[in-house]
Amino acid sequence: MVESRILTPRLVALLLPFCSVACALEPQPDGRNEQVYYRVGTADDGYRSNGERGNFIVTEINWAGSVEQVDDGFVHHPDDVFIELQNRHNRPMYLTDWLLTIETGIAMDTVQVVRDRQRAARQTYLIPLREVNRPVEPNEFVVIAARRDGAFRQADYYVEDLRLPNAPFSVTLQDLDERLLDAVGDHRKPVFAGSWDLVTARSMERTQLLFNNRGERDLAWHSYSLNDFSTDNDADLHVELRSGIHEAFIERTLATPGKPNSPDYSGNVSSGSFE
Repeated sequence: MVESRILTPRLVALLLPFCSVACALEPQPDGRNEQVYYRVGTADDGYRSNGERGNFIVTEINWAGSVEQVDDGFVHHPDDVFIELQNRHNRPMYLTDWLLTIETGIAMDTVQVVRDRQRAARQTYLIPLREVNRPVEPNEFVVIAARRDGAFRQADYYVEDLRLPNAPFSVTLQDLDERLLDAVGDHRKPVFAGSWDLVTARSMERTQLLFNNRGERDLAWHSYSLNDFSTDNDADLHVELRSGIHEAFIERTLATPGKPNSPDYSGNVSSGSFE
C-alpha cells in the first residue's frame, strides 16, 4: 500500500525557494525569437543591412600610411590609412551604421610585450553609406579609408577621423545589432605584419589559411609580399594588385586596396586553397 503524504505549510515554505530557482533557470526567448532578423537594405530604412559572424571579414589593414613621390624625393603620410573588408555571405549587404572599433595598446620602446589593458584607448566609428550608394556584393572587397586626397582615392567609404597607430592594436567589426562579425589583431602584442621602413609602406594582409584562420592570431597575417624586382607573372601581378593606389603614391606604397591579397610566402603548410 502506497503511503500518501500531505505537504504541510512548513514543508511548502521550505520548498518554495528551490522552485523559484528552478523556474528562473528556464530559457526565456528574446525579442528576436532567438533568430537573426535580416534587414535587406532599402531606401525606407536608410540602406541598412545586418549579418552574422563570419559573413564579413577584415582582409587587409594598412596602418603604415602612404608614401607620396614629390619631385626627386618622397613624403610619408602616416594618417593615410585604410581597412579592407570582404563580403563572404551569399547576399548583397549594406554596411551603413555598422561599428568599427579600434583598440590601441601602448607604444613600445622595446620588443617586450605590453599587457597593461587599463591604459589602452578605444575608439568606435560608424561606417557611413557607401560612396556609390549600392550594397557590397558577395565576395566583393571594399575599402574604408581616412583621406579622400591621399593614395586611396577609389575607396568605397571615407571616415575622416579614422586612425591606426604604429603600435599594438585590434579591430572589431559589428553589425547593426552589435553582433560580432570579425575580430582581428591584438592590442597587447606587437603589430602582426606591415611596416614603414623609412622608404616604403607595406600593408598587413590576411593569409588564406585552410584551418583556424582566426584574425587574432599572428599566423593569420603577412606583409605585402611583392616588389619592383619581381619576375615573370609576379611583375604583372604587382602592378594589377596596386591599381587602386593613386599614381603619385604607387611607387613606394605597397598594398592591395579593393583587390585580393598578394601571395603568401610565409611557408605555412596549412595556407592555400582547395582550387
